[in-house]
Amino acid sequence: MTTTPSTITTITNPVLTGMYPDPTWMWDADNNRIAMVNSSFELVPGLPIHVSDDLGRWTHLADAIDEAMARRLLIPFVEDSGGVYAPTLRKVGGKYVIVCTIARIDADAARRGGVSDDELEAAARAEGNFAITAERLEGPWSGPYWIDGAEGIDPDVFEDADGSVYWTQTRPAVDPQWEGQTEVWTQRIDPETWTLVDDGEAAGCGKTVIWRGYGVEAVWAEGPHLYRIDDYVYLMTAEGGTSFEHSEMVMRVFAPNGLKAAMGEFERDVQASGTPIPTPRDNERCVLDTHRRLFHANKKNPILTHRQLGLAEQVQCVGHTDLIHHPRLGWWIVSLGVRETKGADPGELLSYLGREPFIAPLTWEHNPADWKLDGGGAPSTPQGDPGWPVVAPGLGRLPKRIAIAQDVPAGQFPPADMVLVEDDRAARIAIGASVSDPVSADEARPVMDVDGTAVEIIRAERGVRYARVTSDDCVIPVPACGTLIVRQNSTHHVTVRVESAADAESSRRVTCTIVRAGQAEEHEYGPLQPGMAGVALLLHRNVLTLFAYDGDVREVAACLAAGEDGCAAGVALDRYDARFLSTEWAGGFVGCMAGVPVEEGNGDIERRCDEC
Repeated sequence: MTTTPSTITTITNPVLTGMYPDPTWMWDADNNRIAMVNSSFELVPGLPIHVSDDLGRWTHLADAIDEAMARRLLIPFVEDSGGVYAPTLRKVGGKYVIVCTIARIDADAARRGGVSDDELEAAARAEGNFAITAERLEGPWSGPYWIDGAEGIDPDVFEDADGSVYWTQTRPAVDPQWEGQTEVWTQRIDPETWTLVDDGEAAGCGKTVIWRGYGVEAVWAEGPHLYRIDDYVYLMTAEGGTSFEHSEMVMRVFAPNGLKAAMGEFERDVQASGTPIPTPRDNERCVLDTHRRLFHANKKNPILTHRQLGLAEQVQCVGHTDLIHHPRLGWWIVSLGVRETKGADPGELLSYLGREPFIAPLTWEHNPADWKLDGGGAPSTPQGDPGWPVVAPGLGRLPKRIAIAQDVPAGQFPPADMVLVEDDRAARIAIGASVSDPVSADEARPVMDVDGTAVEIIRAERGVRYARVTSDDCVIPVPACGTLIVRQNSTHHVTVRVESAADAESSRRVTCTIVRAGQAEEHEYGPLQPGMAGVALLLHRNVLTLFAYDGDVREVAACLAAGEDGCAAGVALDRYDARFLSTEWAGGFVGCMAGVPVEEGNGDIERRCDEC
């Protein structure tokens, strides 16, 4: 993000780099800022909270899950790609609330770790779904409050204008019409006790199924969210699974007196018809069948997807979207996406970074006409009807660049290669599909300072601190006389260890251990050439290059990336096929992490090596 003297702020997507999946955000009116939370899987601290006042500069404020909370949530005992899934951040009853799912708990490992059967049963009754609350975003966060009777994943919490609070999730369809069909259900919940309401009224007697997918054979709905916008309640949910078919859908219901009242009126109309809608289970309700439904879909669905752009598009798997209204900048969405790397084989795409958050402006539009044989002109627009959301109008995809201008003369905005979204806001916004500004070599190939920035723990790996890998073209130095670990999961990782050579007082040897699908292979190199004080890994075009260097590590990396074996300042020790570190090869949902064992005291060792 850069701000020019002409008051144009430029935002480049993704707004956070590296594994920050399942974004959710809200306008924090008390502090005049946006707050965003991302899922963190097995990382501790977890549920990172970032804040911004301009959508471009994001600051890490806190983490909702510390080590004590992680233990209560059983995160140390989850399997690969388990842990914290798909949070929703909202304010309910004056408190900040995060609702979420803990997935893939290894019950046997938990028992061995001292977890009681009561703890495991509480998590099981909630299917891992919980809420945590706080008076301030900075914490402390209270909980977890396990939601007894919750079912499925990706919970949402929604407080309507009448004070009713709804818990909404997606689950596998009880009576699926096709493989992979899911359904979205909701039920009112008491935010004081975090128990599902059972009072016999609408959405208060068992679960109410409100949606089963926009299209025929729609599969794996995720990330449902309810919003009140004027007289309507909107439902947004992603379909297609969190892969290349990912797409975001929007539905809505006219509910000027609240969702509860709209549901009650719908149910009374169904009863009066004499033909009830079948319910999935006893003590459940359903508000949709073939011809009758409470929520009606946007005819222009999906409102966001990249599936039509083909394999040439770098950003894929777009969806899992959350909506926000900024009082000065208007409506925006945040969505996850995956930056892919082209492989050597035709059609091969590989991801190393995991899911990242992308943002885009949004406008509201009404259908311009009702096309029919006998005409009839433009449809009438009832008062209080906001219309339907349009993401990045005129572009049709997530923008790579967004420009926000304030008090800029008309002739200076928008930039020539960008599309103006709307010109009647407090600030004008333009979007662009390409970044025309030149990118520096340092920005193109960042050098990770793992030893200085790594803070996360992966499950029980308490002796290692990890940082997110933020680029698929980067350099990761190995601490001098220390160890570097780059991992995708527990069965796909690489470890580089540098130590003093026994036969040369001032020289060093390097050991590189590659673990693919749980199978280890070890390679040894050295002693290193005199003067080669540093060792690093270069990830570039699906190749992992291990090299020694002296001086500027970027210079050596540029040489090696160009296909050369080395230069005066460094030399390649070996090259490996890096694809085993990709999600496509390793499986799961996470991105690459790079870390150092803290018990080695890498900093002290480095100082001792410098003294040699």
